[in-house]
Amino acid sequence: MFRGGTLMRLASRHLGSHGFSTEIFVSRLSFYTTEEEFKKVFSPFGAIEEVRLVRDNQTGRLKGFGFVRYSSQEEAQKAIKAMDGRTPC
Repeated sequence: MFRGGTLMRLASRHLGSHGFSTEIFVSRLSFYTTEEEFKKVFSPFGAIEEVRLVRDNQTGRLKGFGFVRYSSQEEAQKAIKAMDGRTPC
């Protein structure tokens, strides 16, 4: 499940003078979070191109963080504004 997750900060990499990436970093996720749940929580803010939950290579267990990539910078910023510091579920 997606309990206890908190969106910490925009993990965008500065892309020169073009602005920021459309990818955001989400930490403190439950080790039981699924990609479907993760995507569902962040989909109201825009078109999601990709969600990634990071796993330990040896155990396959979630590491407790992931990334959401939106179609536009505006969508990513909207998600950050709405979810920063909040528990999504």
